[in-house]
Amino acid sequence: MPHVVLENINSVRDVLESIVPFTTKIDSGILKVTDTYINSGQNKVLVESLAIENNKNQSFFVELSQKKASLTVRLLPLTDPAKTPGVKTIMATLAKQIKDSNPDVRYGKTNLQDFLQE
Repeated sequence: MPHVVLENINSVRDVLESIVPFTTKIDSGILKVTDTYINSGQNKVLVESLAIENNKNQSFFVELSQKKASLTVRLLPLTDPAKTPGVKTIMATLAKQIKDSNPDVRYGKTNLQDFLQE
């Protein structure tokens, strides 16, 4: 399962404010992030996402879950899209937005290294 751990994050509420919705055209289609939702415990955020690649639409949620001083960016298992380059790009873009919003945040464990390169 693709994921990125961001270290030195203490508040999922602060993370929510750093996420900027976007629409990006790619060679094979469009990537889009629209809305964000935070749970009542304020330790998880869902990011509504859409990847259209090669005429195939995939709607899914990226889950941001807080654990002590880290945050894991992963796919919500209930929506389980195919792990295409577009889906991975959306996840990496969200992780980069969060990291760029705070100079103390750094990447931890991930299997999306190729998508996180500047």
